[in-house]
Amino acid sequence: MSTASPTPTPGYRPRSLFGPIVLVTIGALFLAGNFGWIHWSSFGPLFARYWPLLLIFWGIIKLGEYIWARQRGLPAPGLGAGGVVFMIFLILIGITATKAAGVNWQALGVEMDDVNIEPFGFFGTSHEFSENFAQEMKPGEQVRVLEARGNINVSASTDNQIHAFVHKYVRASSDDAASRTNEATHPKLVHQGDLWLLDLTSGDYTQGRFDLDLQIPAASPVSLMTRHGDLTVSQRAAEVNLESLHGDIKAEDVKGNVTVRMRHGDAVIKNVTGDLTADGYISDISISDIKGAVTLTGTYMGSIQLAKIDKQVRFNSTRTDLQMARLQGDLTMDRGDLRVTSATGPFKLDAQTKDVHLEEVTGDIRIDNRRGSVELRASAPLGSVEVSNVRGDIEISVPDKSGFQVEAASDNGEIQSDFDLTIDNKARNATAKGTVGKGGPMLRLKTNRGTIQIRKQ
Repeated sequence: MSTASPTPTPGYRPRSLFGPIVLVTIGALFLAGNFGWIHWSSFGPLFARYWPLLLIFWGIIKLGEYIWARQRGLPAPGLGAGGVVFMIFLILIGITATKAAGVNWQALGVEMDDVNIEPFGFFGTSHEFSENFAQEMKPGEQVRVLEARGNINVSASTDNQIHAFVHKYVRASSDDAASRTNEATHPKLVHQGDLWLLDLTSGDYTQGRFDLDLQIPAASPVSLMTRHGDLTVSQRAAEVNLESLHGDIKAEDVKGNVTVRMRHGDAVIKNVTGDLTADGYISDISISDIKGAVTLTGTYMGSIQLAKIDKQVRFNSTRTDLQMARLQGDLTMDRGDLRVTSATGPFKLDAQTKDVHLEEVTGDIRIDNRRGSVELRASAPLGSVEVSNVRGDIEISVPDKSGFQVEAASDNGEIQSDFDLTIDNKARNATAKGTVGKGGPMLRLKTNRGTIQIRKQ
Protein backbone atom coordinates (compact mmCIF):
# COMPACT_ATOMS: atom_id res chain seq x y z
CA MET A 1 0.00 0.00 0.00
CA SER A 2 1.56 3.29 -1.10
CA THR A 3 1.64 6.45 0.97
CA ALA A 4 0.48 9.66 -0.70
CA SER A 5 2.74 12.71 -0.61
CA PRO A 6 1.44 15.55 1.56
CA THR A 7 -0.61 18.04 -0.35
CA PRO A 8 0.98 21.49 -0.11
CA THR A 9 -1.18 24.29 1.24
CA PRO A 10 -1.97 26.75 -1.59
CA GLY A 11 0.19 29.93 -1.30
CA TYR A 12 2.31 28.47 1.48
CA ARG A 13 6.08 29.08 1.19
CA PRO A 14 8.41 27.78 3.92
CA ARG A 15 10.52 30.35 5.78
CA SER A 16 14.32 30.16 5.56
CA LEU A 17 16.23 29.10 8.66
CA PHE A 18 19.27 31.23 7.84
CA GLY A 19 17.92 34.42 9.46
CA PRO A 20 17.22 32.86 12.87
CA ILE A 21 20.58 31.03 12.78
CA VAL A 22 22.40 34.35 12.14
CA LEU A 23 20.56 36.05 15.04
CA VAL A 24 21.37 33.19 17.41
CA THR A 25 25.05 33.28 16.35
CA ILE A 26 25.37 37.07 16.76
CA GLY A 27 23.67 36.92 20.17
CA ALA A 28 25.99 34.13 21.30
CA LEU A 29 29.06 36.10 20.21
CA PHE A 30 28.01 39.23 22.10
CA LEU A 31 27.17 37.16 25.19
CA ALA A 32 30.60 35.49 25.05
CA GLY A 33 32.23 38.90 24.71
CA ASN A 34 30.36 40.30 27.72
CA PHE A 35 31.42 37.36 29.87
CA GLY A 36 35.04 37.64 28.70
CA TRP A 37 35.07 34.23 27.03
CA ILE A 38 36.40 35.83 23.87
CA HIS A 39 38.33 39.07 23.27
CA TRP A 40 37.13 41.44 20.57
CA SER A 41 40.74 42.13 19.61
CA SER A 42 41.11 38.45 18.63
CA PHE A 43 37.66 38.17 17.02
CA GLY A 44 38.42 40.85 14.40
CA PRO A 45 41.36 39.03 12.75
CA LEU A 46 39.39 35.75 12.75
CA PHE A 47 36.44 37.39 10.99
CA ALA A 48 38.75 39.13 8.49
CA ARG A 49 40.23 35.76 7.47
CA TYR A 50 37.25 33.38 7.64
CA TRP A 51 34.21 35.50 6.72
CA PRO A 52 33.80 33.72 3.31
CA LEU A 53 32.77 30.64 5.34
CA LEU A 54 29.52 32.51 6.14
CA LEU A 55 28.68 32.59 2.44
CA ILE A 56 29.50 28.89 2.12
CA PHE A 57 27.37 28.09 5.20
CA TRP A 58 24.50 30.17 3.81
CA GLY A 59 24.72 28.37 0.48
CA ILE A 60 24.64 24.96 2.20
CA ILE A 61 21.52 25.97 4.16
CA LYS A 62 19.76 27.22 1.02
CA LEU A 63 20.67 24.02 -0.84
CA GLY A 64 19.32 21.88 2.01
CA GLU A 65 16.12 23.92 2.13
CA TYR A 66 15.69 23.52 -1.61
CA ILE A 67 16.09 19.70 -1.48
CA TRP A 68 13.75 19.44 1.51
CA ALA A 69 11.07 21.53 -0.22
CA ARG A 70 11.26 19.51 -3.49
CA GLN A 71 10.84 16.24 -1.60
CA ARG A 72 7.62 17.53 -0.08
CA GLY A 73 6.32 19.25 -3.17
CA LEU A 74 6.65 22.68 -1.60
CA PRO A 75 8.13 25.82 -3.19
CA ALA A 76 11.71 26.43 -2.04
CA PRO A 77 12.32 29.43 0.25
CA GLY A 78 13.39 32.40 -1.85
CA LEU A 79 16.37 34.64 -1.28
CA GLY A 80 14.24 37.75 -0.90
CA ALA A 81 15.16 41.42 -0.98
CA GLY A 82 16.38 41.31 2.60
CA GLY A 83 18.65 38.40 1.83
CA VAL A 84 20.15 40.19 -1.16
CA VAL A 85 20.83 43.30 0.92
CA PHE A 86 22.36 41.20 3.70
CA MET A 87 24.62 39.39 1.24
CA ILE A 88 25.84 42.69 -0.27
CA PHE A 89 26.60 44.15 3.15
CA LEU A 90 28.32 40.96 4.28
CA ILE A 91 30.61 41.01 1.23
CA LEU A 92 31.41 44.71 1.65
CA ILE A 93 32.10 44.36 5.37
CA GLY A 94 34.15 41.23 4.81
CA ILE A 95 36.34 42.84 2.14
CA THR A 96 36.82 45.91 4.36
CA ALA A 97 37.77 43.71 7.31
CA THR A 98 40.30 41.82 5.18
CA LYS A 99 41.92 45.08 4.07
CA ALA A 100 41.89 46.43 7.63
CA ALA A 101 43.60 43.29 8.91
CA GLY A 102 46.76 44.51 7.19
CA VAL A 103 46.81 47.67 9.35
CA ASN A 104 49.00 47.69 12.44
CA TRP A 105 46.22 48.60 14.87
CA GLN A 106 48.35 48.29 17.98
CA ALA A 107 50.79 50.83 16.61
CA LEU A 108 47.87 53.03 15.57
CA GLY A 109 46.59 52.84 19.12
CA VAL A 110 49.96 54.05 20.36
CA GLU A 111 49.73 57.01 17.98
CA MET A 112 46.32 57.84 19.50
CA ASP A 113 47.54 57.97 23.10
CA ASP A 114 46.14 61.49 23.46
CA VAL A 115 42.64 60.13 22.79
CA ASN A 116 40.83 58.40 25.67
CA ILE A 117 40.13 55.02 24.08
CA GLU A 118 40.92 52.82 27.09
CA PRO A 119 37.23 52.09 27.97
CA PHE A 120 36.58 50.64 24.52
CA GLY A 121 39.67 48.42 24.27
CA PHE A 122 39.72 48.52 20.49
CA PHE A 123 43.52 48.81 20.42
CA GLY A 124 44.34 47.08 23.68
CA THR A 125 45.57 48.78 26.84
CA SER A 126 48.65 50.97 27.07
CA HIS A 127 51.86 49.70 28.71
CA GLU A 128 55.11 51.58 29.29
CA PHE A 129 58.63 50.23 29.71
CA SER A 130 62.09 51.81 29.78
CA GLU A 131 65.68 50.69 29.57
CA ASN A 132 69.12 52.13 28.87
CA PHE A 133 72.48 50.94 27.63
CA ALA A 134 75.90 52.29 26.61
CA GLN A 135 78.32 51.40 23.82
CA GLU A 136 81.94 52.48 23.47
CA MET A 137 82.99 53.68 20.01
CA LYS A 138 86.00 55.07 18.19
CA PRO A 139 86.19 58.82 17.47
CA GLY A 140 84.59 59.81 14.18
CA GLU A 141 82.57 56.61 13.64
CA GLN A 142 79.13 57.21 12.14
CA VAL A 143 75.88 56.42 13.98
CA ARG A 144 72.74 55.52 12.05
CA VAL A 145 69.35 55.07 13.72
CA LEU A 146 66.22 53.69 12.01
CA GLU A 147 62.80 53.88 13.67
CA ALA A 148 59.34 52.64 12.72
CA ARG A 149 57.55 54.82 15.28
CA GLY A 150 59.12 57.08 17.82
CA ASN A 151 60.82 60.37 18.56
CA ILE A 152 64.61 60.60 18.49
CA ASN A 153 66.52 63.21 20.48
CA VAL A 154 70.31 63.44 20.03
CA SER A 155 72.73 65.50 22.09
CA ALA A 156 76.48 65.33 22.77
CA SER A 157 78.02 62.85 25.19
CA THR A 158 80.95 63.75 27.42
CA ASP A 159 82.94 60.58 26.68
CA ASN A 160 83.62 58.23 23.75
CA GLN A 161 80.43 56.28 24.31
CA ILE A 162 76.89 56.20 23.01
CA HIS A 163 74.39 56.44 25.84
CA ALA A 164 70.87 55.34 24.89
CA PHE A 165 67.71 55.81 26.94
CA VAL A 166 64.69 53.98 25.50
CA HIS A 167 61.08 54.78 26.40
CA LYS A 168 58.62 52.13 25.15
CA TYR A 169 54.88 52.60 24.65
CA VAL A 170 53.11 49.36 23.76
CA ARG A 171 49.43 48.52 23.38
CA ALA A 172 48.44 44.91 23.97
CA SER A 173 45.40 42.87 24.98
CA SER A 174 47.02 41.71 28.24
CA ASP A 175 49.99 42.32 30.55
CA ASP A 176 51.60 39.06 29.39
CA ALA A 177 51.38 40.12 25.73
CA ALA A 178 52.92 43.49 26.57
CA SER A 179 55.73 41.80 28.51
CA ARG A 180 56.48 39.52 25.57
CA THR A 181 56.74 42.56 23.28
CA ASN A 182 59.04 44.24 25.79
CA GLU A 183 61.34 41.20 25.97
CA ALA A 184 61.47 40.98 22.17
CA THR A 185 62.43 44.64 21.74
CA HIS A 186 65.76 45.20 23.47
CA PRO A 187 67.55 47.67 21.14
CA LYS A 188 71.08 46.71 20.19
CA LEU A 189 73.78 48.60 18.31
CA VAL A 190 75.38 46.61 15.48
CA HIS A 191 78.92 47.45 14.33
CA GLN A 192 79.35 47.49 10.54
CA GLY A 193 82.81 48.72 9.56
CA ASP A 194 83.01 52.34 10.70
CA LEU A 195 79.21 52.50 11.21
CA TRP A 196 77.10 51.77 14.28
CA LEU A 197 73.53 50.80 13.32
CA LEU A 198 70.48 50.84 15.59
CA ASP A 199 67.52 49.38 13.66
CA LEU A 200 64.03 49.49 15.20
CA THR A 201 61.92 49.09 12.06
CA SER A 202 60.85 45.44 11.87
CA GLY A 203 59.38 42.60 13.91
CA ASP A 204 57.92 43.53 17.28
CA TYR A 205 59.28 47.08 16.95
CA THR A 206 56.25 47.82 14.76
CA GLN A 207 53.90 47.01 17.68
CA GLY A 208 54.53 50.23 19.57
CA ARG A 209 56.36 53.53 19.84
CA PHE A 210 59.99 53.65 20.97
CA ASP A 211 61.23 57.11 21.92
CA LEU A 212 65.03 57.42 22.04
CA ASP A 213 67.22 59.87 23.95
CA LEU A 214 70.73 59.42 22.60
CA GLN A 215 73.97 60.97 23.76
CA ILE A 216 76.57 60.57 21.02
CA PRO A 217 80.13 61.96 20.80
CA ALA A 218 79.93 65.35 19.10
CA ALA A 219 82.49 64.48 16.39
CA SER A 220 80.47 61.48 15.13
CA PRO A 221 78.32 61.92 11.99
CA VAL A 222 74.67 61.12 12.66
CA SER A 223 71.96 59.76 10.36
CA LEU A 224 68.42 59.47 11.75
CA MET A 225 65.23 58.13 10.14
CA THR A 226 61.76 57.66 11.60
CA ARG A 227 58.53 56.87 9.80
CA HIS A 228 56.33 58.39 12.52
CA GLY A 229 57.97 60.74 14.99
CA ASP A 230 59.96 63.90 15.63
CA LEU A 231 63.73 64.30 15.26
CA THR A 232 65.76 66.70 17.41
CA VAL A 233 69.55 67.11 17.08
CA SER A 234 71.92 69.53 18.80
CA GLN A 235 75.59 69.99 19.65
CA ARG A 236 77.05 68.23 16.63
CA ALA A 237 80.51 68.79 15.12
CA ALA A 238 79.97 66.57 12.07
CA GLU A 239 77.51 65.88 9.26
CA VAL A 240 73.84 65.34 10.12
CA ASN A 241 71.23 63.55 7.98
CA LEU A 242 67.59 63.64 9.11
CA GLU A 243 64.53 61.96 7.58
CA SER A 244 60.99 61.83 8.96
CA LEU A 245 57.96 60.72 6.97
CA HIS A 246 55.43 61.98 9.54
CA GLY A 247 56.87 64.32 12.14
CA ASP A 248 58.76 67.52 12.88
CA ILE A 249 62.51 68.10 12.60
CA LYS A 250 64.71 70.42 14.65
CA ALA A 251 68.48 70.85 14.33
CA GLU A 252 70.70 73.47 15.97
CA ASP A 253 74.33 74.08 16.82
CA VAL A 254 75.73 71.87 14.06
CA LYS A 255 79.31 72.36 12.83
CA GLY A 256 78.84 70.44 9.61
CA ASN A 257 76.45 69.94 6.71
CA VAL A 258 72.78 69.21 7.41
CA THR A 259 70.45 67.26 5.10
CA VAL A 260 66.70 67.15 5.79
CA ARG A 261 64.10 64.96 4.07
CA MET A 262 60.45 65.13 5.07
CA ARG A 263 57.01 64.11 3.90
CA HIS A 264 54.73 65.81 6.42
CA GLY A 265 55.77 68.13 9.23
CA ASP A 266 57.52 71.34 10.26
CA ALA A 267 61.25 72.03 10.38
CA VAL A 268 63.43 74.40 12.44
CA ILE A 269 67.13 74.65 11.54
CA LYS A 270 69.48 77.20 13.11
CA ASN A 271 73.13 77.89 13.83
CA VAL A 272 74.71 75.61 11.22
CA THR A 273 78.31 76.05 10.09
CA GLY A 274 78.05 73.97 6.90
CA ASP A 275 75.54 73.76 4.06
CA LEU A 276 71.84 72.99 4.51
CA THR A 277 69.76 70.94 2.06
CA ALA A 278 66.03 70.29 2.59
CA ASP A 279 63.65 68.37 0.37
CA GLY A 280 60.18 66.83 0.56
CA TYR A 281 56.63 67.80 1.43
CA ILE A 282 57.06 70.35 4.23
CA SER A 283 54.53 72.48 6.10
CA ASP A 284 56.34 75.33 7.92
CA ILE A 285 60.12 75.77 7.88
CA SER A 286 62.32 78.24 9.76
CA ILE A 287 66.05 78.59 8.98
CA SER A 288 68.49 81.05 10.53
CA ASP A 289 72.19 81.66 11.11
CA ILE A 290 73.59 79.41 8.40
CA LYS A 291 77.26 79.93 7.49
CA GLY A 292 77.04 77.80 4.33
CA ALA A 293 74.64 77.64 1.39
CA VAL A 294 70.94 76.78 1.67
CA THR A 295 69.11 74.67 -0.94
CA LEU A 296 65.37 74.04 -0.58
CA THR A 297 63.40 71.84 -2.98
CA GLY A 298 60.04 70.09 -2.90
CA THR A 299 56.56 71.23 -1.87
CA TYR A 300 56.04 73.80 0.88
CA MET A 301 52.46 74.22 2.06
CA GLY A 302 53.01 76.61 4.98
CA SER A 303 55.25 79.56 5.73
CA ILE A 304 58.97 79.82 4.95
CA GLN A 305 61.24 81.95 7.11
CA LEU A 306 64.93 82.50 6.39
CA ALA A 307 67.40 84.78 8.15
CA LYS A 308 71.14 85.41 8.00
CA ILE A 309 72.37 83.06 5.30
CA ASP A 310 76.04 83.77 4.54
CA LYS A 311 76.19 82.01 1.17
CA GLN A 312 73.91 81.27 -1.77
CA VAL A 313 70.21 80.62 -1.25
CA ARG A 314 68.34 78.44 -3.73
CA PHE A 315 64.63 77.64 -3.50
CA ASN A 316 62.71 75.57 -6.02
CA SER A 317 59.09 74.40 -5.86
CA THR A 318 56.27 73.89 -8.32
CA ARG A 319 55.37 77.60 -8.23
CA THR A 320 58.54 79.44 -7.24
CA ASP A 321 62.16 79.42 -8.33
CA LEU A 322 64.40 81.75 -6.30
CA GLN A 323 68.14 82.39 -6.13
CA MET A 324 70.26 84.98 -4.36
CA ALA A 325 73.95 85.26 -3.51
CA ARG A 326 73.43 86.09 0.16
CA LEU A 327 70.75 86.97 2.68
CA GLN A 328 71.97 89.39 5.34
CA GLY A 329 68.46 90.14 6.55
CA ASP A 330 65.39 87.95 6.39
CA LEU A 331 62.92 86.35 4.00
CA THR A 332 59.31 85.32 4.62
CA MET A 333 57.19 83.53 2.04
CA ASP A 334 53.86 81.76 1.83
CA ARG A 335 51.63 80.73 -1.06
CA GLY A 336 50.67 84.32 -1.98
CA ASP A 337 53.38 86.61 -0.62
CA LEU A 338 57.19 86.98 -0.69
CA ARG A 339 59.10 89.53 1.38
CA VAL A 340 62.88 89.95 1.37
CA THR A 341 64.88 92.50 3.34
CA SER A 342 68.62 93.06 2.87
CA ALA A 343 69.89 90.65 0.24
CA THR A 344 72.80 90.55 -2.20
CA GLY A 345 72.41 89.76 -5.89
CA PRO A 346 72.49 88.37 -8.38
CA PHE A 347 68.85 87.94 -7.36
CA LYS A 348 66.61 85.82 -9.60
CA LEU A 349 62.94 85.05 -9.08
CA ASP A 350 60.40 83.17 -11.19
CA ALA A 351 57.01 83.08 -9.45
CA GLN A 352 53.29 83.01 -10.06
CA THR A 353 50.26 84.22 -8.10
CA LYS A 354 52.51 85.95 -5.61
CA ASP A 355 52.95 89.54 -4.39
CA VAL A 356 56.67 90.34 -4.24
CA HIS A 357 58.20 92.89 -1.84
CA LEU A 358 61.98 93.44 -1.95
CA GLU A 359 63.89 95.98 0.16
CA GLU A 360 67.60 96.84 0.34
CA VAL A 361 68.56 94.47 -2.44
CA THR A 362 71.89 95.14 -4.14
CA GLY A 363 73.40 93.85 -7.37
CA ASP A 364 71.68 92.47 -10.45
CA ILE A 365 67.97 91.68 -10.11
CA ARG A 366 65.77 89.64 -12.45
CA ILE A 367 62.10 88.97 -11.67
CA ASP A 368 59.52 87.10 -13.74
CA ASN A 369 56.14 87.18 -12.00
CA ARG A 370 52.54 86.36 -12.92
CA ARG A 371 49.30 87.54 -11.34
CA GLY A 372 50.82 89.56 -8.53
CA SER A 373 52.39 92.92 -7.75
CA VAL A 374 56.13 93.63 -7.58
CA GLU A 375 57.58 96.24 -5.21
CA LEU A 376 61.36 96.73 -5.33
CA ARG A 377 63.51 99.05 -3.25
CA ALA A 378 67.02 98.78 -4.65
CA SER A 379 70.15 99.83 -2.79
CA ALA A 380 73.58 100.95 -3.94
CA PRO A 381 75.54 99.66 -5.65
CA LEU A 382 72.74 99.46 -8.19
CA GLY A 383 72.92 96.59 -10.66
CA SER A 384 70.92 95.84 -13.77
CA VAL A 385 67.21 95.29 -13.12
CA GLU A 386 64.81 93.32 -15.29
CA VAL A 387 61.21 92.89 -14.14
CA SER A 388 58.51 91.18 -16.20
CA ASN A 389 55.02 90.97 -14.76
CA VAL A 390 51.69 89.67 -16.04
CA ARG A 391 48.48 91.20 -14.69
CA GLY A 392 50.22 93.10 -11.94
CA ASP A 393 51.76 96.43 -11.00
CA ILE A 394 55.47 97.23 -10.79
CA GLU A 395 56.87 99.79 -8.36
CA ILE A 396 60.63 100.33 -8.23
CA SER A 397 62.46 102.75 -5.96
CA VAL A 398 66.11 103.68 -6.59
CA PRO A 399 68.57 106.00 -4.77
CA ASP A 400 68.11 109.65 -5.75
CA LYS A 401 71.64 110.23 -7.10
CA SER A 402 71.99 106.95 -8.96
CA GLY A 403 72.78 106.83 -12.65
CA PHE A 404 70.88 104.34 -14.82
CA GLN A 405 68.97 103.81 -18.04
CA VAL A 406 65.28 102.95 -18.39
CA GLU A 407 63.22 100.98 -20.89
CA ALA A 408 59.66 100.40 -19.68
CA ALA A 409 56.41 99.25 -21.31
CA SER A 410 52.91 98.66 -19.96
CA ASP A 411 50.22 96.92 -22.00
CA ASN A 412 46.79 98.34 -21.05
CA GLY A 413 48.33 100.42 -18.25
CA GLU A 414 50.30 103.57 -17.58
CA ILE A 415 53.77 104.62 -16.44
CA GLN A 416 54.66 107.16 -13.74
CA SER A 417 58.15 108.42 -12.79
CA ASP A 418 59.86 110.84 -10.43
CA PHE A 419 62.79 111.05 -12.86
CA ASP A 420 63.05 112.97 -16.12
CA LEU A 421 62.09 110.33 -18.68
CA THR A 422 60.32 110.33 -22.01
CA ILE A 423 56.90 108.86 -21.15
CA ASP A 424 54.03 108.16 -23.57
CA ASN A 425 50.74 107.18 -21.90
CA LYS A 426 48.52 108.13 -24.83
CA ALA A 427 48.61 104.89 -26.71
CA ARG A 428 47.23 101.55 -25.57
CA ASN A 429 50.76 100.44 -24.84
CA ALA A 430 52.41 102.99 -22.54
CA THR A 431 56.18 103.38 -22.86
CA ALA A 432 59.01 105.15 -21.10
CA LYS A 433 62.70 105.46 -21.80
CA GLY A 434 65.65 107.69 -20.97
CA THR A 435 68.93 108.11 -19.13
CA VAL A 436 69.21 109.34 -15.55
CA GLY A 437 72.38 111.06 -14.35
CA LYS A 438 75.45 109.76 -16.14
CA GLY A 439 73.70 106.55 -17.10
CA GLY A 440 74.72 103.14 -15.93
CA PRO A 441 72.84 99.86 -15.36
CA MET A 442 69.72 99.19 -17.44
CA LEU A 443 66.27 99.02 -15.84
CA ARG A 444 63.94 96.99 -18.09
CA LEU A 445 60.38 96.94 -16.82
CA LYS A 446 57.43 95.32 -18.53
CA THR A 447 53.91 94.53 -17.35
CA ASN A 448 50.55 93.50 -18.69
CA ARG A 449 47.41 95.21 -17.35
CA GLY A 450 49.27 97.06 -14.64
CA THR A 451 50.89 100.36 -13.68
CA ILE A 452 54.65 100.97 -13.61
CA GLN A 453 56.02 103.47 -11.07
CA ILE A 454 59.68 104.56 -10.91
CA ARG A 455 60.31 106.45 -7.68
CA LYS A 456 63.16 108.28 -5.92
CA GLN A 457 64.18 107.12 -2.47
